[in-house]
Formats: sequence, structure tokens, C-alpha cells
Amino acid sequence: MPWLAPLCLWGAAAGTFVTLLMSPVPLFQKDVLLKIPGIKDFFEDTTPISDKPF
Repeated sequence: MPWLAPLCLWGAAAGTFVTLLMSPVPLFQKDVLLKIPGIKDFFEDTTPISDKPF
């Protein structure tokens, strides 16, 4: 199976690309990024309701 290692690398690269591309989307943040323990604090919105314009 000489194609297994390149396939894993391409899959990891594609997953990273999709994560970086979709990270500003609120639905992706809520459904995916907030469930990852290491980066949950970075994407969690702690802005008070009074400071949000809309």
C-alpha cells in the first residue's frame, strides 16, 4: 500500500484547508470549532450583549 501515506497527508491538508476557510462562519464555529478542547477558548465569544451593535 504505497499510496496510504500520501493519501493521509492529502486528507490532513484538505481538512486543515477547510477548517481555515470555514473558521469565520458562525455555524462552523458553533458546530465544529467550539467542540475542540484546545481551540475552544479562542473561538468562544465573550463579548457582552450590550457591546454588540446588531
